[in-house]
Amino acid sequence: MEWSFDLNRREFLWGMGTLSSMALLGGVSFALDTKPMSAHPKNVVVGAGWLPKGNTSYSLFKAVVEKATDFSWLGQGKSVLVKLALNSGVQYPMTSDPWALDCLLKVLKEHGAGKIYVGDQSGARNVFWNAQGQQRGSTKAFMQSTGLLPVIERNGATPVYFEERGYDSYIKGVPAGESHWKEPIRITNFVNEVDNIVYLPRLGSHVLADFTGALKIGIGFLREDSRRVFHSSGANYYPMYEEINEVPEIKSKLRLSVCTGRSVMSLMGPDMGYVLEPESAPVFASENLLAHDLFLYAYLQYARENLTPKDASDPAILKALPVPAKTLWDATPQRATLNRAFLKYTWKMTDEQTNQIPDLPVFQPGDIYKHPAIVNYIKLNQQQDLKFTVAEVNKNTDLNSKQYLNRTLKVSKVRV
Repeated sequence: MEWSFDLNRREFLWGMGTLSSMALLGGVSFALDTKPMSAHPKNVVVGAGWLPKGNTSYSLFKAVVEKATDFSWLGQGKSVLVKLALNSGVQYPMTSDPWALDCLLKVLKEHGAGKIYVGDQSGARNVFWNAQGQQRGSTKAFMQSTGLLPVIERNGATPVYFEERGYDSYIKGVPAGESHWKEPIRITNFVNEVDNIVYLPRLGSHVLADFTGALKIGIGFLREDSRRVFHSSGANYYPMYEEINEVPEIKSKLRLSVCTGRSVMSLMGPDMGYVLEPESAPVFASENLLAHDLFLYAYLQYARENLTPKDASDPAILKALPVPAKTLWDATPQRATLNRAFLKYTWKMTDEQTNQIPDLPVFQPGDIYKHPAIVNYIKLNQQQDLKFTVAEVNKNTDLNSKQYLNRTLKVSKVRV
């Protein structure tokens, strides 16, 4: 693989190949052509840029997003919901990046957005509001403690806390196509009050899901009863969180995903784990969830394998775990036990009840294209023939990450 850099165009273009549906079970094959796709989905692009450590360039962020989308979906005065990743009150990278939120709100306004909302409902372990009126935790308080609320208010956007709209404010959503959900999903009715949805996930590890990104961020739309069903689903856990994005009320309005890796939680997650700051940090965006998360997952794997010590440990974290572990690497294989402990704490389930919950299987790549949520998205959206281009707006100075991303994403050709 040869990298080249055009000083006039100031961008790289990676020609990504074609996913083979047969290869999903045994690897991924790629076509060698770089012709634009004429079939579904069209002209998929990941805009990408690289921030030197400590740099916060708005112009770079804006250039990345404008590579990913032409904003033809926005329209003058149309409303937008920016969906955060806000599992708890622990600051970035356990949440969406406040700097990225600030930049994104400015970009949306520059492109003619009308009313902009920023919302979420934090994880059920931390924010639990049920039908009986039991209330624990507050998304609003977490927005404040993570520094996201001041960013929202400074930019004139409106914060939305889904649980505060009331337990009966959730509507029944049914994913399009085949689904692992056996009953309708309860999602916030706020999705019906906006014209567009933009995801702002975090780049990081998740102790149950292995990685967290755009495919998983939809959990924040769910009421607590749907979250209980989801966490009780065993192997279906992975496709079920992806299928939230297939609910028509969400999918019909989902336009863009944007993410940054100025800080990366490479192990554990979502609220505690090993955190690192890359010397050359990715900023990336795409209209396509799959393309976005393939790039995200590939970089997370790079951070784990090349930037994370093999003996990474934190005594406070290890002591708090309900399973024995000598290092943070040791915790993930005990995923089923961790999920049962989550169910016990959150929904006060007994040992007898949790012992009937199917095991949550461990997926650790290997091949990121085999992750169950990614496979499910490809099948449901018929994107076995997906082709996409990574358009970089500046040069990645980390040669190791360049080479790793090429190998992991199985890049077939670079064109300039």
